[in-house]
Amino acid sequence: MYTHHRSLSGRERPSKLELRHFAPPLALVVSLCATWDALAAPGAAACSALFTKSMSTRSQFLRNTTINSATYVPSATGNYCDVSATVAPQHDVRVRLPDDWKSRYVQYGGSGFDGSLGNGFGTAGNDPVANGYVLAQDNGGHRGTDYPGANFAPDRGLTLSYATGKIYDTNMVAKALIQTYYGGPAQFRYFTGCSNGGKNASVAASNFADYFDGVIGASGVYGQAADHAGGSDMSGLTSKWSQSVQVGAVTAAKANALSAKIVQTCDALDGVSDGIVANVHSCPVRQIADSQRCTAGDDGTCLTDADIAKVSAHTSSLVLNGVTIGAPWSGTANMSQVAGTALPAGFLQMAFRSATAIDPLTYNIPNQFSDVAAVLDGVYNMTGNQDGIMKFLARGKKLILWHGWDDTTVPAYVTVNFFNAVQNADPQAAMNARAYMAPTVGHCGGGAGADSVDALTVMANWVEKNAPPGSASNPIYAWKRGAGAPADISGASFVRPLCPYPQYASYLGSGDPNVAASYACVPGPSQPPYTR
Repeated sequence: MYTHHRSLSGRERPSKLELRHFAPPLALVVSLCATWDALAAPGAAACSALFTKSMSTRSQFLRNTTINSATYVPSATGNYCDVSATVAPQHDVRVRLPDDWKSRYVQYGGSGFDGSLGNGFGTAGNDPVANGYVLAQDNGGHRGTDYPGANFAPDRGLTLSYATGKIYDTNMVAKALIQTYYGGPAQFRYFTGCSNGGKNASVAASNFADYFDGVIGASGVYGQAADHAGGSDMSGLTSKWSQSVQVGAVTAAKANALSAKIVQTCDALDGVSDGIVANVHSCPVRQIADSQRCTAGDDGTCLTDADIAKVSAHTSSLVLNGVTIGAPWSGTANMSQVAGTALPAGFLQMAFRSATAIDPLTYNIPNQFSDVAAVLDGVYNMTGNQDGIMKFLARGKKLILWHGWDDTTVPAYVTVNFFNAVQNADPQAAMNARAYMAPTVGHCGGGAGADSVDALTVMANWVEKNAPPGSASNPIYAWKRGAGAPADISGASFVRPLCPYPQYASYLGSGDPNVAASYACVPGPSQPPYTR
């Protein structure tokens, strides 16, 4: 979800030219100019001082930024300083600085169209602050109370902040506070996010590689249209979303019957019948759909010819002029839930800088795709390009991608196709990337499958101890949290090894099917039969 810190300007101190021309009102700037000795050790006094003191000129200025509060929070899991700041005009940032700091920093991506401070992703069973991380979050550069949904679209500055700038600005604030509070920079820096946060992860790796050692992207979007990475980019996703709206959803009753038949047919392909389809690419989804064809009239659960055509369209790539511009939905995804309108309407609104949402039914994909790509990629850099991400990996930095196979918000093949493109572009650099596809799991979690993953701990072990994910010293597990149970793996109702794509977890034939030791990661087909 994404070199160690220097000052954000890359210099030890601002230039004379900067000092001569930079004289903003005090309300619009935090000029933290107290030395570390003045703040003493982390704790209540140092936390309070963050609100009133400032840094030495040897560190960067926090331009156009106001510290709103700095509150010391005693906690059973570790005390911390909770800082609230705003980068003008309304980019709200939260930074939590633990007393027991292990020189770690983690920055969270957002969700949806942002607008508020969320709780991030990728930390199941891992309280970052309790484990020695400084944690930073932001609202994406705008407040949802002022700009609900994508209503910030006409404002190019706010849209740029939502797409790219918020990552830099949040990092800028956090770096300054870390330098002041602890007297030095973080040694290990991470970015993690799901959905929009996964999209943010691609930008963190591509655009801000100097600021992160490891990036975790879950259920996100990666690359740009010009990369031709199988439609894994934001323009391609917007177009696939719109095509799905134009094709139309299968009714809930029909889709549920089809999903049940898929589970019935393909559940045991991983060696155990547990309601989870792990060997996804061996599941003949198209043939199963055909077996559900109505033969004696439409009873509300069988599939008509029109329904089967919809299933085929949804599970096929979106192709324009012989090039794949949109990734298909997984065959195990529920076909009644893949044609929502809010997301494509919002991203089309941004692409055309419209004051109101744009109905995806009006989007002429063949004629307007290049315009959408020109703005979302060229103007806003909504997702990080593949070349930038490859350079990130070539520098030895680490990337973990995670996606639920049954995701009905972002097609699972967005991650599959991008990861395949990474492998093909530079197999050596790709050794620093891993992709994990979670069977029978929805968008950022949910579903019958094991949907909790402590990817942050796995990433930290990879970066800090050079222990690859899945190795004996750094296993990676997914688990289903039991009702009312602890969030970590101790509260699991069942556990599976999380296997690197294209492997899947296969039951060994004996042992408790609810424990990870009863499974092994085995190779699976790289593509489903209906795409060959």
